[in-house]
Amino acid sequence: MGAQHRRQHRIAVALEVWIRGVDRAGISFEEAIHSDNISRGGCSLDVSRELDVGAELDIEILRRVPGRGDPVSFLTRGVVVRSAPAGPAGEDRYLIGIQFTGPHFPTYASEDTASEGS
Repeated sequence: MGAQHRRQHRIAVALEVWIRGVDRAGISFEEAIHSDNISRGGCSLDVSRELDVGAELDIEILRRVPGRGDPVSFLTRGVVVRSAPAGPAGEDRYLIGIQFTGPHFPTYASEDTASEGS
């Protein structure tokens, strides 16, 4: 989905993310990575597993909240809406786009993207 079609503004931020699901080979996995960008309704991740579009994931995002020492865990579910090889040929890295199907992520930036043509 192109930036002109997104409903929420994406914020480039590296947050620790845990994902759990089943990869293209049918193997259950759990992986800790960092987000490339995130919005209220989804995120982009660079992962080491090839995932099918439509794959469902359990997602945990750790974020810092002002005034709290330890990171706060945000739990949701999502579906892979985009999956493409990332990096040089032969390197098992994939860039995936996830749309949250569970609770939406609380962001603190303006999310009015009407001026961006959405």
